[in-house]
Amino acid sequence: MIAQISALKTCKLSKAPCFPSEALITMADGTPRPLSALRAGDAIIAASADGTLTTDTVSLLSLADADVQGTTFVVLTTASGRSLTLTPTHHVPVGAACCADLKQAKDIAVGETVYEAVSSSAAVSATQVKEIGTATKPGLHSPVLSHGTMPIVNGVATSFDELHNVRLASYGLPLLEAVGLTATFRDAFLGAHRKYIA
Repeated sequence: MIAQISALKTCKLSKAPCFPSEALITMADGTPRPLSALRAGDAIIAASADGTLTTDTVSLLSLADADVQGTTFVVLTTASGRSLTLTPTHHVPVGAACCADLKQAKDIAVGETVYEAVSSSAAVSATQVKEIGTATKPGLHSPVLSHGTMPIVNGVATSFDELHNVRLASYGLPLLEAVGLTATFRDAFLGAHRKYIA
């Protein structure tokens, strides 16, 4: 466990990859909820490493700062009309198959393949980025999931970090949660100065 905790220290959450307060996730029961209303322990819809839809639990490592104003976000609009608003350094699964390759939002191009959750499907479906823009919105939120799955935000698969850190979190976070040390780890290694989910 010590090795996993040490490795988790290298997570790059300091770049604040986030979404605005109004971004929507889908709860395990199918109801939409803005990120500003999300709480630690909530079960939300997410994509597993192979693109299968599943549920995962929001961890205490999730960032949640509704007081931040004036952040400029990248807006990715898909061919199906979904708009994903996120900071330039937030990661998104891309490529021929979900979810082995990630890119930061700032590096995604028009025509690139991303993945969205279609309510009648058991897995994410490929779609293309049709348009890229920017928007200024309040709030910075980033759901970090306990088992290393990829949050579905505004219907699109996203990733809270680089793939190796997501995989590491899938092992380390359950251990931290099992022994009740998630908040202690968060404050000691990731920065007590940040606002985290309650």
